[in-house]
Amino acid sequence: MSGDDFDAVIVGAGPAGSAAAAILAASGRRVSLLERDRFPRPKVCGEFLSATARASLERLGVRERVDAVAETIRRGFVHLPRAEAVAFMLPEPALGISRYCLDDLLAARAGELGADVRFGARVVDVSGAPDSAFGFRVRFVADGREREASARAVVGAWGRWDRLDRELGREFSARTDARQRGFSSRGRRFLGWSRDFVRAPTLAETVRLYAFPGGYCGLSRVEGGAVNLAGVIEEGRRRRLSGGWEGVVAHARASNSDLDRDLAPLEGGPIGFLGTGPVFFTAKPPEEGGILMAGDAAGVIDPFSGEGQSAALASGILAAETLERAFAGAADLREVGRLYAAAWRTRFGRRFSWSAALRRLMLNPRSGSMVAGVAGKKIVSFAIRKLTQP
Repeated sequence: MSGDDFDAVIVGAGPAGSAAAAILAASGRRVSLLERDRFPRPKVCGEFLSATARASLERLGVRERVDAVAETIRRGFVHLPRAEAVAFMLPEPALGISRYCLDDLLAARAGELGADVRFGARVVDVSGAPDSAFGFRVRFVADGREREASARAVVGAWGRWDRLDRELGREFSARTDARQRGFSSRGRRFLGWSRDFVRAPTLAETVRLYAFPGGYCGLSRVEGGAVNLAGVIEEGRRRRLSGGWEGVVAHARASNSDLDRDLAPLEGGPIGFLGTGPVFFTAKPPEEGGILMAGDAAGVIDPFSGEGQSAALASGILAAETLERAFAGAADLREVGRLYAAAWRTRFGRRFSWSAALRRLMLNPRSGSMVAGVAGKKIVSFAIRKLTQP
């Protein structure tokens, strides 16, 4: 094995990629973790870790570190227009922690365990196929120079969309994938945004979700008591609004009086608005040409579910464990993609189906408000149970 030969190259150091790198490195494998950004950095995200993430944090050896800084979230409210707020208790406490903090912590853990972590490394091409003689070639640019690494396996953890998807011919959309995979979706494109606020004691231990025409958003606290507002809006609706992201929030506040009330006393934080898009809330092929896709690269689950980061961590661990079986001789490396895809669909497919069904309720304020008035608490409890089940 030369200096540029690895058992696995992992593209993207978000929760999924860093989790995969940590597990493989802990098993003694030679791992390269390539990340185009430089950490720490802010990122559009709901910044909510459901209780289901705790097992993954424990497996990665970072649970105590996360618990030491994260906010504890015990209860929530769903605010639909023209309906009373629906209160609910979480089955187990969740955690509020920013991606600025969490991603940096997880990547550092991968490095501690022996992974070669490179920031500012933009991958421009992945070619080849899995075999026992470093069949993959990964080209990336770092420090102004193009470099190449060879690997027995590659994990794609680059997020919801990257030019690599286009290079690999991953022509997916919500509508196309729904037909191919059996997941319900109407093919709409969304844009996401987030905004930070300074400490707000009234939001302690609470997450609040608000629906408005064309989208929804949520408020919750992260480390240090800071407040994160994150939301999504249909791309078509966004184009009809003026004033940038401030205009989007003004539209949401005008449509939902509870959101207007809760935002009124908050003072903006130092980061300000961040935006991202387009976003398709759908499952995608978990494997592409032998590359194992993890986190948002394998599918973007609706932020209101609160399961996105938990699923990312778990899928990264699943990808690493599947590869380790092959590296240890318990499975054929050429079959890893098929094995992982089957395991991924068994583990996460149901969450995407329920998330799609509940999305339609959240994005239809009229019917959602009617249902909330009749059986709000039962529906919320049912949704939490379905979205968090193994």
